[in-house]
Amino acid sequence: MILRNFKKEDAPIIAEWLRSEEELYKWSADRFNKYPLTGEDINENYAPQIESGRFYPLTAVDENETIVGHFIIRYPRDDDDSSVRFGFVIVNPAIRGKGYGKELLQLGIGYVKEHLSAKRIDLGVFENNESARYCYEAVGFTEYAKRECEMPIGTWKCTDMEMFIEKSLETERLILRRWEESDGEDLYKYASNPDVGPIAGWAVHTSVENSREIIKGVLSEPETYAVVLKETGHPVGSIGLMLGKASNIGIPDTEGEIGYWIGVPYWGQGLIPEAVREIMRYGFEELNLEKLWCGYFDGNEKSKRVQEKCGFHYHHTSENVPCALEGVLRTEHITCLTKEEWLEKR
Repeated sequence: MILRNFKKEDAPIIAEWLRSEEELYKWSADRFNKYPLTGEDINENYAPQIESGRFYPLTAVDENETIVGHFIIRYPRDDDDSSVRFGFVIVNPAIRGKGYGKELLQLGIGYVKEHLSAKRIDLGVFENNESARYCYEAVGFTEYAKRECEMPIGTWKCTDMEMFIEKSLETERLILRRWEESDGEDLYKYASNPDVGPIAGWAVHTSVENSREIIKGVLSEPETYAVVLKETGHPVGSIGLMLGKASNIGIPDTEGEIGYWIGVPYWGQGLIPEAVREIMRYGFEELNLEKLWCGYFDGNEKSKRVQEKCGFHYHHTSENVPCALEGVLRTEHITCLTKEEWLEKR
């Protein structure tokens, strides 16, 4: 099965898959509100949305170019590119129950990763469509809300489901990926050491459960990555890229601030500079940032050396800077690097 862009001639075939009014609403919700549905109805509905540039109808075909599935991806909000919604996810009824739906969804997730900037996908499934819900769960969607929907043929219960796109970056020795709750023990192993957190401005972790809560909170922020050793598959540190307002140093959306730490057993091995350089590449090349910033608190010579090794240069010093340690104010030294400087040093 492969995905291709929807063609107008696909519409009559897809319309034939909706064999009853119940099936129409079960698969397309209130998108059309007309039964029987025709190919012309589908094309008329799609045309203005395709022109918006925020609506992507896709068709799945088999090795013989036979249409086997269809769905749409759309941005629900004009001012938000971080989340997309799947809709009208449908497979030819003659081949349902054979794994085509799961494969269709996996291709759709891959499409979002490759072509769109979204970090989250959501969708809705009606309670009377258990096979679809099972399929969504099988590829990684999880429930986040329930609601009632007034359909032309009755009130149906709907479950909203979501999936977060796991972006990972890779270096010679490391994989940078999203933190997972299952990383709690590894995080606690290193973040419970008093030589790690306080000098960077955050409190020592007190238990595995405390580490899991921090993963669900602080470490679930966008562009926050576990620093994972390829050799072991376990995280040994963390690195993050705070974009625009997410940074506390007052920078525009075209700039970012890098923060990082690594467990004591891995100090002096060049792992954090390796991770920082990959985040720099990602920020400048993939996010098209104009400038990157770093900071270190007075006395944190190890962090200072990392920034120097990676090409950052001193910009200014801020006094009485609050940190994650309650009631503690620090002196912070700020460094920066422009994209032009980074390109010159490559």
